[in-house]
Amino acid sequence: MVKKINNTQSANLTLGGITLGFLLSYPFHATSFVGGLISSGCSAGMIGGLADWFAVTALFRRPLGIKPSKILRTEIIPRNRERIFDALADMVQDELLTQEVLKRKLTIWDFAGALIKVFQQDEVKDSAKELLADLSENFIRSLDTKPISQSLMGLFQDNLSSFELSRIFGDVLEFSLEHGEIDYLLKTFCGAMREFLAQPSANRALTKMVDAAITRYGANNPTRKLVGKFLPSPDVLAQGLIDKGKTALQDGTVEQWLKESLHNVVLNLKTNREMQEKFTEYCSKVLTYVYSADSIPENAESERVASSGPNFISTGIERGMKKLRDNWDQNLELLKHKPAFRKTLNGEIQDFLQKQIEVHHDFIGRMVREGLYPLTDDRLVRLIEEKAGNDLQMIRINGSIVGGLVGMLIYVLGMVFR
Repeated sequence: MVKKINNTQSANLTLGGITLGFLLSYPFHATSFVGGLISSGCSAGMIGGLADWFAVTALFRRPLGIKPSKILRTEIIPRNRERIFDALADMVQDELLTQEVLKRKLTIWDFAGALIKVFQQDEVKDSAKELLADLSENFIRSLDTKPISQSLMGLFQDNLSSFELSRIFGDVLEFSLEHGEIDYLLKTFCGAMREFLAQPSANRALTKMVDAAITRYGANNPTRKLVGKFLPSPDVLAQGLIDKGKTALQDGTVEQWLKESLHNVVLNLKTNREMQEKFTEYCSKVLTYVYSADSIPENAESERVASSGPNFISTGIERGMKKLRDNWDQNLELLKHKPAFRKTLNGEIQDFLQKQIEVHHDFIGRMVREGLYPLTDDRLVRLIEEKAGNDLQMIRINGSIVGGLVGMLIYVLGMVFR
């Protein structure tokens, strides 16, 4: 690994060397051309180096104890912390993690695979099975006892003739949301997602994405590259994003968002014609699976009779729920090895998340500001000095060198035109 050059030390040595050169050459500036040339160059370089030392130091603190004024500006960074925070937040939101960048990254992530892993976890699996069992048992048991369920049953019977399954499912989903039957599954799902975010692989993937974004931002642009140094390291930014995600999963923000999304699904199932047609097509496939030949018991005729008329609904629900519960792992394993299904699911999730990015993209800027505001002036100065202080010392070195060259040029021109 190449050792990083200490530009602060180099700048101090350069200024010290030029100052020493000026002191040694000054006695000869009037008696010798070489002495005058060196003396002029060193004096100009010393002035340039001191001026740039003052300028660089004034960014962070008060050089020589000089307080900020209209003429001499010192403590520039601490006095402009709000503007710096706004600029950094806007840079991250509008230039590093733009909507286009985030949408493009979504296309390479396997959301279906991640969801399958989450639903294979024992806690999520058990809560999902429990929810399916409760929905099935409560519905069948309450058909003849609860007025709400009886009206729901009537809704099924009235709509079966016209096959409005999307509207029926929308009412069932709305009924479950209103009675809290989905709450436990959502809580368990959010808990599993917190564990997923806590895995090192999630941090590595996000760190890689942030690092690539910062590298792309500063590519072939030294100014942007310098500005990028003011940001925390990619792994710190990635961990900050993960911590925000885990907090949102824990405090109920994501759970509430999922509920609102399910309510939107209910609304679309009732009003969106395109979604209704897709759902009806999907339901026909599910019904074919539920009543497939391999699932019909030996007393098929009695089962057929029982499955006709009013009992068709309860029988279908009971059989479908039982298949889902009993074959949970097998079903997930089958989905894992169905590229077409995973591609379709990924596409649906990506479309949904892209819409959320458009609506909530300004959250990135707010998150950056929230992460920066706790920084005190001293911590902000230390952070920027750690990230960009070494590079800023090049200003001092360049000031001394350029000042020295200009001083010698002026001396030569003065001798020529004397």
